[in-house]
Amino acid sequence: MGVGRMVQGSRLLVVHAALVGGLAALAVGAAPANGDAGPPVSTSSPSATGAPGLGKQLGTTSGGWSTSVTVTYQWLRCDAHFAGCTKIPGATAASYTVVDADVGHVLAASVTATNPSGSAAAISNGVGPVAATPPEPRHMPTIAGTKRLGQRVHVTADRWAHSPDTFNNRWLRCSDKGDTCVRITGTRLRCAAGSCTTVDVGTQWDYTLTAKDLGHRIRVRVSASNGAGRATAVSSPTPVVKR
Repeated sequence: MGVGRMVQGSRLLVVHAALVGGLAALAVGAAPANGDAGPPVSTSSPSATGAPGLGKQLGTTSGGWSTSVTVTYQWLRCDAHFAGCTKIPGATAASYTVVDADVGHVLAASVTATNPSGSAAAISNGVGPVAATPPEPRHMPTIAGTKRLGQRVHVTADRWAHSPDTFNNRWLRCSDKGDTCVRITGTRLRCAAGSCTTVDVGTQWDYTLTAKDLGHRIRVRVSASNGAGRATAVSSPTPVVKR
């Protein structure tokens, strides 16, 4: 199923649902004697979950439907932009284990619901692109900015291989030798354009040095993740923070 067909198929389902709705409106107060509610209509899309990494298992819900239904599943292999989808042979269960051929692709599940009046299909969200190996640091992060009380420092220069898609920072307060460290924690207000939000101190891309940091060295640990796993990289310690 190419992307054109996939989009076109979605439009056909929408038209079909509209026709069913129109027929239902005509039949208000005159339900069929056998209680037939008509073919199923999707009320909420299936939800695909799981880490999109080689050898990992994905799963999908059946979604919501307007009537009692029986469902069947078909996993789809799409390009990295969630288009150009094709059926994965034999992948017809609610769960699916990622294989070599999926690397670089987005995966999704098509759920077909059937009742005595007919069938309809709904497609889940896409998961991926699938990664073959966890990220790998190619350049350790560094801490830029003036290392003095009240000054703002920030993470820079980290470089990664194997396409990480999620990054997390953790700022560390270390001994004057830089070898024993504890996590910097807390909350503060960050304001911009007239509005403020509460953010976690020590997990942002930047950090403002406080009196607690005087006499200490600062490091930052960056974690990078993709579907295959996670890796971390830690900066060198800064000079001792001074006033």
